[in-house]
Amino acid sequence: MLVSLVVGVMLLGLTSYVPLYAQGVLGTGAIVAGFALAAMTIGWPVAASTAGRLYLRLGFRTTMLIGSVLAVAGSGVLLLVGPHSSVWLLAGACLVLGLGFGYVASPSLVAAQSSVPWHERGVATSASIFARSVGSAVGVAAFGAVANTVVRQRLGHTPSDLESLPAGVLAPALGAVFVVAAAVSVTMLLASLVMPREVHEVEATRD
Repeated sequence: MLVSLVVGVMLLGLTSYVPLYAQGVLGTGAIVAGFALAAMTIGWPVAASTAGRLYLRLGFRTTMLIGSVLAVAGSGVLLLVGPHSSVWLLAGACLVLGLGFGYVASPSLVAAQSSVPWHERGVATSASIFARSVGSAVGVAAFGAVANTVVRQRLGHTPSDLESLPAGVLAPALGAVFVVAAAVSVTMLLASLVMPREVHEVEATRD
């Protein structure tokens, strides 16, 4: 559930602020900014389509660790993005992040389903999806609070919207968001580390 929560935090949080960085700081158009973010949606299904083979061969924990390492690496690449960077660097970071999410999201869900009896799998599935939804809401709020705090420190007041800010103010604000995203990705890695090496289905018991 913690891994699903973290995926939600990073997914919707970065979806909200990566296009803003591409347009407001790098100066790209809306279409190019959308393509940069689309790299994440390309990496995710590519990884998810091969995750099944990996966790059947290596186990859920190892597969999730691979995905978590990729997510940390993608977050690290985000930290290298600056006002003078190419949009390709931003897209590359999103691609690696998408690969990481694909190798984490599917195995974590199947692991949760496999660890309970059949009659409880619906509960396990909904709990995992609910955790991701909560993480999405928390991620947008937390990243927004970080960005607004940096902007307030520089301008002395909170703006009505971030889109109208100059690049010199927006860049450090969104840079702080990327730093927080990198820290959150480490949480995903730690959560994957404490996963059991093997997941055994729990048999239903009768009173």
